[in-house]
Amino acid sequence: MIQMTIEKGASVLAGALILLCLGSSVAAEQIQVTDAVRRALARSPDVRIVQEQLQGAEARRLRSVGSFLPKIDFHEQYLRTNQPVGSFGSLLNQRRFAEQDFAVERLNDPGSLDNFETRFRLYQPLFTGGKLFNHYKAAQSEEKAMQHQLCGMREQVAFRTIESYWGLSYAREQEGVAQRAVETAQESLREIELLHKEGAVVRSDLLSAMVTLAHFQDSLIKARGGVKVAERRLVLLIGDSPDGQWELMPLEPSIAEDIVALDPDKLVSTAKMKRSDYASLKARHDAAKAGVRIARAALLPAVGFEAAYAWNAPRFARDQEGSYLVGVGIEWNLFNGMQDRAYLREAQSTEATVRHELKALEDKIALEIEEAVVAVTTSRESVRATEKSVGQAEENLRIISQRYREGLATVVELEQAELALSRSRLERVRAIYDVLIAHARLKLATGEIIDMATAGASPDPPPKGLYQ
Repeated sequence: MIQMTIEKGASVLAGALILLCLGSSVAAEQIQVTDAVRRALARSPDVRIVQEQLQGAEARRLRSVGSFLPKIDFHEQYLRTNQPVGSFGSLLNQRRFAEQDFAVERLNDPGSLDNFETRFRLYQPLFTGGKLFNHYKAAQSEEKAMQHQLCGMREQVAFRTIESYWGLSYAREQEGVAQRAVETAQESLREIELLHKEGAVVRSDLLSAMVTLAHFQDSLIKARGGVKVAERRLVLLIGDSPDGQWELMPLEPSIAEDIVALDPDKLVSTAKMKRSDYASLKARHDAAKAGVRIARAALLPAVGFEAAYAWNAPRFARDQEGSYLVGVGIEWNLFNGMQDRAYLREAQSTEATVRHELKALEDKIALEIEEAVVAVTTSRESVRATEKSVGQAEENLRIISQRYREGLATVVELEQAELALSRSRLERVRAIYDVLIAHARLKLATGEIIDMATAGASPDPPPKGLYQ
């Protein structure tokens, strides 16, 4: 008896463990919007592209730094010649010129001569009219612009993730509303069928209820298709869930109510301080101004120091004789067909273009913020209005349904009440979705979306191989 009890208890425990494991395996992993953004930023190919471009900008800056340093070249050459000038010079460099080499016959017909030359050369620019320095400043500004461009791409990815996250949540809410509308229409159809059997309603009421049910079923099919597309859009950004499906936060009015009051003037000031595209364009303007200075420097002379040391010998690495060269030179292009002047005008035009683009972006920022503030304000009001309309539509359907059972309302009034309730529920979830997206778009316009999207995000690094 005791053994049977133990075996029975063990079976119950094993069954409980199996159910627990199955339950944990089918439960979808829940993810917060902040963690979704973190995952998207870690695996985004768009971010990777700009990161590589930033590496190139850093390399160009380092290359401009190298222009300040001396250049050292190594040269190894073998030459065999019977040219009088070449032979004469090679003999001198090899320090083998003898008295008999002054003979006219030897000078005119020296015969073939071998010469191995090993040479090191150093060149150091001393003055370039500011060309090298401004090349460095331009490369530095371009690198800074690319850094801001990387931040801007991260902001765009964050916004797309937020939009896709709440888009999927909205699609699922739409599916839920469509499902409830189908269930309500099915319940109404069952009641009308009973009333039709009792002879309380005509056949046209029954057929009308069937048409209404088919309409809601069609809406449900489309809503399910929308969920699949929204799920795929989010998966492309953050990757697949380990459990096969991401569990998201539902659209709740309390989320929309957490948005603080908005001051457009302060938001514009914030945007000018934090927006990546604005900072990037300012850096490109600095680079364009450096380009103008580079063009002016081309009109000035350049001064450089040169030193060289060479070994010459008739055989490779044997009997070598060395000599050196040291000097300072100046180079000044006095006329090249007005190309330098044209280059200067082109650089000035580029600088003016970027300056005008900066002013145009300021106007665009002001308009974007105004539009975002209006969108947030109106969508918040819509949330409050639709919250009331849902309750009113539910009560209206209850009253019309009761009146229809008592023969005091027509089937048309019943169908209109069902449609009104479904529409009110859809408008409510749409209003909540709109206020969340409008708020995210406002944060994107002010350059604060990364701060908002990653606040409270898990500090754990992304899983290894997440991008692959």
